[in-house]
Amino acid sequence: MRFLRWFTRNWADTDEPGDPSVLPVDMPLALPEALAHVEKTLRQLPLFQVESVDSRQGIVRATRRTRLWRFIDDVTVRLEPTAGGTRVHARSQARVGVGDLGQNRRNLLAFLRALRRPC
Repeated sequence: MRFLRWFTRNWADTDEPGDPSVLPVDMPLALPEALAHVEKTLRQLPLFQVESVDSRQGIVRATRRTRLWRFIDDVTVRLEPTAGGTRVHARSQARVGVGDLGQNRRNLLAFLRALRRPC
């Protein structure tokens, strides 16, 4: 059934249950520092480009262009203050098509993996 999901979905989200590898990340940083770290992380990832940063709402919008067909995926990162720091939520969605062959999940995995690396 998971295989069919690649052909019927064109998005991935950290808030969606069922995939333990794509969960929100808790950071022990205050929101302004976490926002700067998220922006820096996205700028360092290949094929990702930061489009806008809204520091008041804690939202970073970026795009990722696929290598082969040059499709654009929209990546939105939302930061939420918590008692111990900041929680990072992310969503990646293709602009075109019905299925993404798992690309948006891979976008989130790449971002979350880079985000967890030490500053």
